[in-house]
Amino acid sequence: MTNSDEFTPLEIDSLGEDWPRFHEHSLLEAAVTEASRELQISREMALMSAFGAMATACQGHVDVELPTGHRRPTSLMLLTIAESGERKTTAQNYFFDEIYKSNNSAYHDNQIAQNRYKQENHLWNIKKRSLEKQYSKHLTQEKNTDANTLQQTLTELLSAQPSPPRSRKFLYDDTTPQALVQMLYENISNGCLLTSEANSIFSGKALEELDKLNTLWDGGTVIVDRISRESFLLQNARLTLALMVQPSVISRFMDKRGDEARGTGFLSRFLVVKARTMAGQRTNKLLSEQPKKQEFNERILHMLNTQMGTDRQILRFSEHAKNAWFEYSSRLESEMQENGLYFYLKDHASKLLENVSRLAAILHSFESNSEHDTQIESSTLEFCWKFSRQCSSHFMEHLADEPQLVTDTNLLVNYLLKKAYSEQHHNNQSSASLLPENQRPGVQTSFIPTDIKQYGPGCLRGNVGSDRLMASIQLLTKLGHILKSGGRYDFSESIFTRARQEMRNGEFIKINSLPLHSEQIRENHSRGYPSVNYLIISKDIMR
Repeated sequence: MTNSDEFTPLEIDSLGEDWPRFHEHSLLEAAVTEASRELQISREMALMSAFGAMATACQGHVDVELPTGHRRPTSLMLLTIAESGERKTTAQNYFFDEIYKSNNSAYHDNQIAQNRYKQENHLWNIKKRSLEKQYSKHLTQEKNTDANTLQQTLTELLSAQPSPPRSRKFLYDDTTPQALVQMLYENISNGCLLTSEANSIFSGKALEELDKLNTLWDGGTVIVDRISRESFLLQNARLTLALMVQPSVISRFMDKRGDEARGTGFLSRFLVVKARTMAGQRTNKLLSEQPKKQEFNERILHMLNTQMGTDRQILRFSEHAKNAWFEYSSRLESEMQENGLYFYLKDHASKLLENVSRLAAILHSFESNSEHDTQIESSTLEFCWKFSRQCSSHFMEHLADEPQLVTDTNLLVNYLLKKAYSEQHHNNQSSASLLPENQRPGVQTSFIPTDIKQYGPGCLRGNVGSDRLMASIQLLTKLGHILKSGGRYDFSESIFTRARQEMRNGEFIKINSLPLHSEQIRENHSRGYPSVNYLIISKDIMR
């Protein structure tokens, strides 16, 4: 498995906060990088748009087998939250160019077929009425021989009634789950609910039947029982949701229907991104020819035009990838335990690794040059894990209440920072004067848990708060801000150089009271500065 220190903080930030990179020469990475640069959109919005297009093209061709042996679809539910002016439509147009064209072509072909069908059906009805009159007349006159002949002719005509054309249209916008199910049944059974302004969906009736969307994501059978119209079963269908919406719309939706959406498991199936604001930071420049857009969309078109078999191809993980998959599974299980990050978000955590697996299958299928290459590599799985963990942090921040562990840890950090600054002022110790203006050391202090239990934040005091306190200490240790020294603990506002850092602040989890990992830089001892672990740098240096 690739070490988490693969990129330096400055490299990660220049790529777009902490969003991971895939292989440099991959279609995905090249297109996302080009789109971010040329369209001046955030990297995370480009990634979400790309995955939406890739899932739409791949879901009809491949399924993924989890290392547990369970077979899963490769459709996705994607939600990008972005302010007005962040070029949501522009992003979708870049990655969905050939999908739009294919869907428009299918729509026009269906219009022609519908007109032909209406003509044929009209002529068929004329013949039917004529035969019915003749048959009725011969029955009245008791001409049995002629009646039998007409009956046979009428039976043959009824069996030859023209059928309505089956549209190849697969993109849907402002519609309801019930209508979606109907269209997937009447048209091709692979669709995409796509919109760059999902206001009507989150504020209208489209989410009144969330169970149908859940079933479609699961790959199950949707049963539609009706009185006035024919009932039907929708089986083996695939539906990807690629939705973009403004924060205010999501906020209203969560206030009104958030509990319902969480309770049904609807929101837990989403990969969520809150896109960084780019408006106001863009420069005036002419667009290039965008060759990577063409290559990306050519691959999309190839997959759309590839004939779908009766059975989807099953992609499986390599042995190395399986080991990594089980490691991720164990980590999620531990994080769902009491005082863990996902203790109150088990619904979300239980779907996260399946989303990772779906992403990996989609990415493998999209990038593969051979249909016989059915094994997903560990590097592909790792990239999708990092991407999904970032999405998970956005889910926690924007669609769910802050985890108790994060709240507790922020309270503990505030207490320790206050203590450290007080001690620094008392001792009048500071090495900041030896550093450049845009850098400073983090303050430090030490403590024993008993002191926190007596004088620390109320929720962490006494035996009642003991488990929560130790969980926060453990998290800060993983982030590199606490080191155990005998019976005491050393705390630093900046990362300890000698810490065995398992997590980075700002990547997946964010402790607001501490500087982000991307806002720190490793000290260079050769410069002659005192040993102060990592240095906290001003955000100006990141630009």
